[in-house]
Amino acid sequence: MPRIHLDGAPIEAQAEETVAAALLRAGVTTFTRSIKYHRPRGPFCFAGSCGQCLMRIDGLPSLPACRVRVAEGMRCERQNGPLGVENDLFRAADFLFPDGLDHHHLMVRSRLLGRVALEIARRLAGLGELPEAAERPGRGELRVVKLVIVGAGPAGLAAARAAGAGALLIEREGRAGGAELLFGAPVDTDAGPAELLLDAECVGLYANDTAIAGNALLAVRRRDRLLAIVAERVVIATGGVSQPVPFPGVDRPGVYAARGLLTLGARVGRELALVGEGKEANRCAEALSRRGYEMAVIPGVPRRALGNPVKAVDTAGGKRIRCDAVAIAQPPAPLHELATSAGAQAHFDGAGFPVQTDAEGRTSVPWLFAAGTVAGKPPLASGEGAGSAACR
Repeated sequence: MPRIHLDGAPIEAQAEETVAAALLRAGVTTFTRSIKYHRPRGPFCFAGSCGQCLMRIDGLPSLPACRVRVAEGMRCERQNGPLGVENDLFRAADFLFPDGLDHHHLMVRSRLLGRVALEIARRLAGLGELPEAAERPGRGELRVVKLVIVGAGPAGLAAARAAGAGALLIEREGRAGGAELLFGAPVDTDAGPAELLLDAECVGLYANDTAIAGNALLAVRRRDRLLAIVAERVVIATGGVSQPVPFPGVDRPGVYAARGLLTLGARVGRELALVGEGKEANRCAEALSRRGYEMAVIPGVPRRALGNPVKAVDTAGGKRIRCDAVAIAQPPAPLHELATSAGAQAHFDGAGFPVQTDAEGRTSVPWLFAAGTVAGKPPLASGEGAGSAACR
């Protein structure tokens, strides 16, 4: 088993698991401190989207611990806790400024005191320090293709099958199928004649203004390489991401996305308080039960969560439920950022921002299509429609 180090202390990990899983297995729940008030933070989504598990790993700052695989001798350091992350004295800002700390107007009557206050605020806040050394240059590769499909969940796979040969399907995980696999649902993972590229994460999508013919330019990170892909058309099928429910204490360590817990190799205790209702809560409860958890389901919004890490939840009806952790089971919000960064329009539907498309998946950007959860549509039908339209 590989051994990693957290703030200098050795921790036994299991092969192929993430840093977040290894730390939770070892009983570590506080991964960092919040930027301004130094409140304790732990992982929530386990998908690299929430920013609550950012750590300095082998000298590189602000890496999501939920996405980094362990390696022998790996050095992990918690950030934004200059006096110790577990007992950060700067947490006193919460008590000294109960109505909020507006550092822009702190001590502004004196120019000198204002500059001093601003400098102190800068030093107390932030997301880590610069890397210890310059990174070694990574290998680069350029590819030119007709169609790129981002995301190999049900919608992306349907788009790939409809598009056929000449399409490139990229997926950041090590397997195709998407989140439906977490629930044990049958998923057709056949991409047809399209090329499937796993462990490949699209980190940028741009209109192409290079000398190479093609409408779109994608930056794709794959292990130690960065792929630059020029494409005529792009289909975004990135799915959705778990969201918290607003109630006091929801940001404390020990509150996790239910779907995130399903991706985690380690268990975070035995008794869960599952917050949610409807189809999503039912599916998560069944899947977590198969993982060995016992659950108390809390419909609606709790009154507050207690403890650090959270060990109890007060319900709206006045009942206190003891637990080892809290799982939030809400329908995922569309992961629209890639599409909207390229200019596609999105709208708020009450739960998130699905990308606006026509009946065939076309967005407001002529070369860009969207399908599935990211567009707020059924995955198979919308994926097939977008794949067919994009390859014409």
